[in-house]
Amino acid sequence: MIKITKASYRQIKDFNLKEWHGVDIEHYGKEVEWNDKKFIFKAEEEGQTVGTISGRYASGVVYISEIIVAKSKRGKGVGSALMKKIEEFGKKLGAHKIWLITGKDWSENKFYRKLGFKKGAILPRHNFEKEYIIYSKFI
Repeated sequence: MIKITKASYRQIKDFNLKEWHGVDIEHYGKEVEWNDKKFIFKAEEEGQTVGTISGRYASGVVYISEIIVAKSKRGKGVGSALMKKIEEFGKKLGAHKIWLITGKDWSENKFYRKLGFKKGAILPRHNFEKEYIIYSKFI
C-alpha cells in the first residue's frame, strides 16, 4: 500500500536529484543544471521605495512573480525601469526568455504588451477563479 506523507526538501533532495537527472537525459540528451536563483530588486526615489520586482531564474528562463509600483508613481517609468533591470539581470545569467502571469482583464496587460511581451496562453478559472494570461518575451 502506498502511503503519502508530508516531507521537507532536505528529506527528498537526493531522490529528486537522482531521478530528475535521469529524466534530463531522456529529454535533453545529457544531464543539465537547472541553476535556480531567486531575485528581488527595488526602485527607490529620494530614499523611499517606489516599486519592487521579484521572481526567479532557472535554466535560461526568468519568471517574474511580482511587480509592484506605488500607485502615485504608476505611469512615470518605475515599472519600465524595473523590467529593464530584470532583462539585464537575465541576460547576465544567460537567460533567453522572461515570462509572467497576470489577470486577463487587468490594466497591466497594456504595459506588458508595450514592453514587447506576447500572449502565450489563457489560464481559465485560475487564482480566485479569474482568467489569467501567460506572457513571455525572448531576450
